[in-house]
Amino acid sequence: MQLTIPKRQTLPPGPGTAPWQTAQFATQTFRFLQDCAARYGDVFTVPMTGTKVIFTGNPSGIQQIFTADPNLFDTVTGANVGIAVGENSLLVLGGVRHDRERKLMMPAFHGARLVAYGQLIQAITLAQCDRWKSNQSLNVQQESQAISLEIIIQVIFGVRDPDQIEQFRTIVAEYLEAFTPVIIFFPALRHLFNGFGIWTRFEAALSKFNELLDREIETRRNQQDGDDILSLLLAARDEQGQPMTNEQIRDELKTLLLAGHETTASSIAWAIYWIHHTPAVYECLNAELEPLGTVPDPQALIKLPYLKAVCQETLRMCPPVPFAVRLLKQPWTFCDVELPAGVAVGAATGITHFDPAIYPEPHSFRPERFLDRQYSPYEYFPFGGGSRRCIGAAFAMYEMQIILGTVLAQYKLSLADSKPVVPSPLGFAITPKGGVNVVCVGKN
Repeated sequence: MQLTIPKRQTLPPGPGTAPWQTAQFATQTFRFLQDCAARYGDVFTVPMTGTKVIFTGNPSGIQQIFTADPNLFDTVTGANVGIAVGENSLLVLGGVRHDRERKLMMPAFHGARLVAYGQLIQAITLAQCDRWKSNQSLNVQQESQAISLEIIIQVIFGVRDPDQIEQFRTIVAEYLEAFTPVIIFFPALRHLFNGFGIWTRFEAALSKFNELLDREIETRRNQQDGDDILSLLLAARDEQGQPMTNEQIRDELKTLLLAGHETTASSIAWAIYWIHHTPAVYECLNAELEPLGTVPDPQALIKLPYLKAVCQETLRMCPPVPFAVRLLKQPWTFCDVELPAGVAVGAATGITHFDPAIYPEPHSFRPERFLDRQYSPYEYFPFGGGSRRCIGAAFAMYEMQIILGTVLAQYKLSLADSKPVVPSPLGFAITPKGGVNVVCVGKN
């Protein structure tokens, strides 16, 4: 499908800056983007804090963004996001430094390394599920967040001592509770206000978390014998034989926490919702899982085609983030529109993933579509794309398949009510509003 928009000097049309439009963009992002595409066409402009974003959901436009020279772009909120994750984070870095950090980190999230994490991911999942009782009401988002946080502490940070785990739980929970996206997007709030307010609280939590990570990194630098991600980052060397500094590792660990905690938990909650909301899907998945027993081998789980398709369809309908945005550092012709430096371009996941020309009946949960067809990275991109594609994408899929397969092999669940669950933004993720409430019917 090719765009046919003529070249123009002015920006494409789009919604204005009325408060109600800004509120809709923030709280109903998918619907807002889809309404804009229906009203303004394949390419449209949305005002955002500090710049304007030219969005498209058309695969040819998406391809143009993801295959362009990375040096054309900067991150839209780089300096602001750095407030939360630090100036050494992949989310902030660009150019040569971004390429170096990405190369150093990539081996920890791919190939044989994933196999080493499988048993621990499952053990953490089982430990959380062992608390469930028959006829107990559960909030899946909250349960998944507990599992996700434990995986980050043990698999990524590599903390295994029970007392240390408890210390990390407490301090990380304080950091996550103190973090709110408004301090990223509204710099005016970054004032102490006589020792009160959200910025004071966040700074205190961030300082405590940084100190905890610094101590752990320094202690572990003298060991370097673990199989966790922190150990692998400590052992990594670039082409000149140089390691990552303590500050670089600390900022990347915070990035992995913020990027992987809420998003993973939300994906699990969405999957549980759609599986139980669609009886035919539940029956097919249960039939695939049943031969593996109640504690299936993690490596057997990731080989199940229907389970993988369920995860893929969940991420199509409920991608962790609704768009991927790049800031132009120089003029660029995008979708036949001549754009100046300083504006941004955006790949609108929330449009592409619901395009009926690509996904027939796009609002129906149909995992079979991923068994029947392989989609291009410009038609399906729940983790972004190009040089800034989420570095933990393979890990996230692996984690999701093991957690979901383990939970469903262990327990029978049912939705607490028949009301549709709607998307709601929370932090960096698009979460199910209310968290998906279920009843634990009992063990299998």
